[in-house]
Amino acid sequence: MLLLSLPVVSSVAMAVDLQRGQRIYNTHCSVCHGLNGVPVIQQAPSFANKDRLMQPDMALMQSVKTGKTLMPPFMGILKDEEILDAIRYARILR
Repeated sequence: MLLLSLPVVSSVAMAVDLQRGQRIYNTHCSVCHGLNGVPVIQQAPSFANKDRLMQPDMALMQSVKTGKTLMPPFMGILKDEEILDAIRYARILR
């Protein structure tokens, strides 16, 4: 019975918090990627155009944690759940 309840528990624990995602995105990501997903820095992907956002959450989270090109690493600064919320928020930008 315990094994059957694990998927439910993990999905509740990984529930999306878009308000927190927006707050984290605005604080840490918008400096380069823009508040509306249109990049401020030329080399940054455009989230308004969905650049790179078709990758799986875990691949994007790894890039955020370790850094990529000009993006600094956020490992130790943001928790996994916070990174995932920011990624999911970025996916709704237009």
